[in-house]
Amino acid sequence: MAARTLLTLTAAVALGARVAGAGPGQVAVPLGGFSFDPPSGWTARQTPQGVLLGHATVPGVVLVFPHRAADAAEMRRLFAQGIVEEGVVLRPSGAPEPLGEAALGGAVEGSADGAPIRGWAALALGPAGGGAVVVALTSPEAYGPAQRRAVEAIVATLRFEAPDRNLAAQFVGVWWHFAKSGFGETYSTSERTVALRPDGTFTLGSESYAHEEGGSSTLGGRATAGRWSVRGTLEAGELVLTYPDGTSDTVSYVVHRENGRAFLGTMYYFDGELYAKNARP
Repeated sequence: MAARTLLTLTAAVALGARVAGAGPGQVAVPLGGFSFDPPSGWTARQTPQGVLLGHATVPGVVLVFPHRAADAAEMRRLFAQGIVEEGVVLRPSGAPEPLGEAALGGAVEGSADGAPIRGWAALALGPAGGGAVVVALTSPEAYGPAQRRAVEAIVATLRFEAPDRNLAAQFVGVWWHFAKSGFGETYSTSERTVALRPDGTFTLGSESYAHEEGGSSTLGGRATAGRWSVRGTLEAGELVLTYPDGTSDTVSYVVHRENGRAFLGTMYYFDGELYAKNARP
């Protein structure tokens, strides 16, 4: 399971808060490439990380967000590791059980800011890897069968979309980030590149230079390679960079806007730093 997604919720959950939603109907999670139907009586509200569901009479919340497990074994490891981060501790309270052919679930328990929480969680695997995390959380005294029923109902209606080839095509190219520090004739510059190729491979590069009166010198550089994929929309989403050793990084992207114009397909903030495609400074 992922950790940061829950941090804004768990304090309220531990206190038995209820969440108002935006209404029934099919709900999409573009970052994860899937959609689902809210269970009867539950209403949904979009969050930056996924979807938050609340109920008029059932205390607590249900949270739905993506995971990046590549296969069933990795998905099982994610479930087992739980969450331990920034005041939140959430771990399985027993062995998970299968939910159909490509999902597993089980009870969880832990604490948020020192207050105890209980719940039921499930992970489902998409056909192309990645998938959905569905977690129902509440206070121990309010925990009951309703949490499991809500999670299983959502898992049963999950629909995974095929990877958006057109979206990936918009990101193919060499992306440049340029930074400068110092003043006058003595300063340093750095360039970082992200080369995303049509065959799904990538190369990360970086170079640093020192500039002084009369000349400049190279301070050093490095390069890293692997495979990439993208999920989201042209406005915002995530790049997933997978390295040869099997580890991966998730890079969030948001389109650059200036004077009312969105630079779709050409300028994005990658983890907060501005990159331009095929535009070396």
